[in-house]
Amino acid sequence: MKRWFFLTLLLAVLGGLLGLVVLRDPGYVLLSWQQTSVEMGLWLGGLIWLLSLAAAMVAIDLLFKLLGFSSWWASFMNARRQRRSQQSFESGIIRLERGDWRRAERQLFNAARLSTHPLPAYLAAARAAAQGQAWERAENYLVLADEQGNRLAVSLARARLQLVAGRWEQAAVLLGQLQEKHPREDAVRRLRVEVLARLQRWADLADVLPQLQKSGPDDEAFSRLEKRANREVLGWVGQTAGRADKAYTVRRLQAYWQALPKRLQADEDLQAAYAAELVHCGADDEAEALLAVTLDKQWSNAGAEVYGRARSTRPDQALMRAEGWREAHPNNPVLMLALGRLCLQNRRWLDARAYFESALALHKTPEAYAELIRLLSQMDDRAAQRYVVESLSQLSARLPDLPLP
Repeated sequence: MKRWFFLTLLLAVLGGLLGLVVLRDPGYVLLSWQQTSVEMGLWLGGLIWLLSLAAAMVAIDLLFKLLGFSSWWASFMNARRQRRSQQSFESGIIRLERGDWRRAERQLFNAARLSTHPLPAYLAAARAAAQGQAWERAENYLVLADEQGNRLAVSLARARLQLVAGRWEQAAVLLGQLQEKHPREDAVRRLRVEVLARLQRWADLADVLPQLQKSGPDDEAFSRLEKRANREVLGWVGQTAGRADKAYTVRRLQAYWQALPKRLQADEDLQAAYAAELVHCGADDEAEALLAVTLDKQWSNAGAEVYGRARSTRPDQALMRAEGWREAHPNNPVLMLALGRLCLQNRRWLDARAYFESALALHKTPEAYAELIRLLSQMDDRAAQRYVVESLSQLSARLPDLPLP
């Protein structure tokens, strides 16, 4: 109320002063055209000119509205603004891919200001700012993007920017919250799997992976991450056998394996990893049975290596089956090593020695040397010393060439 009073008082004072000026010096205006002339005071002429200008503007505006020119002009200007926005966006994306973070950020922000749908430009500007380590500006762009309404997209972008900044723990917390709100969103699950694998949080990963794997991977990179994560989870579950009842650990391994999709159960590397953990927990018969079937269908060196280490309660049958694979894989050093170990389980010492020597002839590995040396030492065979020297020579060959006394 006081404001209006002072404003009215100010206008009255200014009007009074203007009136005094007009009375003191009214001025003079002469308009002449051909034989006609008009005389009037300066202030009256100015007032008439202002009123005429206002009337002309109103008339033009009415004419534009009647002819539809106003809407055309608005559409023209909007289209021009959107073209500029698109050009800035495209240029900003190109600079972003080239690594010109600062210019990319400016152009993307300009594109967002001009666009009627600025969300993609704001997200890209945030990414450019983060790549340039301007974390505060990146967060400001995300706040502006959040005002557009798509909070899931903004939250995913915020999580990815935290990964760029190396804030893995914060990203894990944010993605955990997102998954609670959007439990069926694959993009959230995929990113969370990547973060949990990086943090080696296998217990959390064991809960997330089965949910995501129902839909299947849609790219090779995620497929590799998925397999690695499952191997690590199997290893993590298996390693708890030292701290808990082994039978319980075996049941956990079996439950996790059964929850995997068929496509992953058919993966030879995962089969070998699962069987290795079963052997570690004492479930050798189950590991042997699994690998016997899978190696008959599809050969795997990793699976054959675990098969040789499994202590089956039927070692004679395990050896007989493995000997049947020699025909298809006669020069496979991994199979020879496995056969040697199976012969040890069957107390066939000379056959074990022959298989270990065959494995070394095909490929000299520390495991084959160790098995052969251990066997020959127990047999009091002097050849053990020769193989010890030979194995040490193999190790010495890998040492760097350095001065010696």
